[in-house]
Amino acid sequence: MEVLKIKSLSIGYEGKIISSDINVSLNEGDMVALVGPNGAGKSTLFKTLSGNIKPISGKIMFNGHDLSVISPKERAKILSVVLTTRPDDMFLKVFDVVAAGRYPYVGMFGKLSENDERTIEESLDVIGVKELKNRLFNTLSDGERQKVMIAKAIAQNTPIIFLDEPSAFLDYPSKIELFSILKTLAVEKKKTIIFSTHDLELLLRYTDNLWVMAKNKHFVAGKCHDLLESDIIKDYFSLKDIDNEWLKK
Repeated sequence: MEVLKIKSLSIGYEGKIISSDINVSLNEGDMVALVGPNGAGKSTLFKTLSGNIKPISGKIMFNGHDLSVISPKERAKILSVVLTTRPDDMFLKVFDVVAAGRYPYVGMFGKLSENDERTIEESLDVIGVKELKNRLFNTLSDGERQKVMIAKAIAQNTPIIFLDEPSAFLDYPSKIELFSILKTLAVEKKKTIIFSTHDLELLLRYTDNLWVMAKNKHFVAGKCHDLLESDIIKDYFSLKDIDNEWLKK
């Protein structure tokens, strides 16, 4: 089932185009890695797809509905986003940060139901940070904060999840654990997951699908091994951006 369709999309700021003519679609359960050198426009694409900034032109369709006519509350039930920014209120407890993912579903007074609280606890448990739930968010390490923000996205219980550099600040075992969790969500829960990453070796283990961006080059989407064989990765990355050993895999 198709959940996301992007047609003739141009993205950028204040009329300045960063990437144009983006045409791609995703089905439920797809797991896609967005890769590209720094400054390629990956974060801008995420912010555009999530409705945080307007596209310069083109259409973004979720389940056949144009993003531009979906209300913010309804959009929050369709997609969740983890960007590299952090909450402004750093004096919240971890439980409260993750609970923010349930706000699209609560009533006028924001009271959590038993189901909401159960979902929050399960999300903390899935990511492995349940023991941190009573800690203040600002006392956590960078890696712990990253895990908490991912738990918040899971608690939001959306069919589509955008993750901007989800493995940033994590040690290698934690990265393996996180990618395994994401793969399970895609396969068993049919979540459509799009994540940007510089961990190119890891993404080969967990996804077959790539979106590739680079400055002054066309957006490319396809199967990972097909793009490797076509030398797209070599064309879009400089030697300083990528380990030559990865290209041999």
